[in-house]
Amino acid sequence: MADHEALIERINSVIFTPVRAQVGYEMGHVDDFLDGLVVALRQGRPVEALVDMVRFSTVRFREGYAVREVDEFLASVVAESKGAPAPEQSPPQEQSHHTPADPHVEVPGVIEEQHGLFKRLFRR
Repeated sequence: MADHEALIERINSVIFTPVRAQVGYEMGHVDDFLDGLVVALRQGRPVEALVDMVRFSTVRFREGYAVREVDEFLASVVAESKGAPAPEQSPPQEQSHHTPADPHVEVPGVIEEQHGLFKRLFRR
């Protein structure tokens, strides 16, 4: 478990860029999920399946976390939990939503937008 302490510290100290008026992940859902990742790492459980299965609710008119940052961070957590070195921290950059910053780190494909009640009812 001691081998994951640096990763746990990185998860506990991550700060995502808040966004408004664009699609972002629900802050509470992301924070709760990160807490669950820390618990899994402390118990020695693999985190890849957890990250692959997660679906975050999205927000547009409330403050949320930048989708790209969260996706890239989770991909780096999975890679680091498998023994890859931690990526260097760099300031957030405006890039395409679907292009990973590091071509060797695969962004999990299962993190996708969850539609709210209005969208489900009216298909908008």
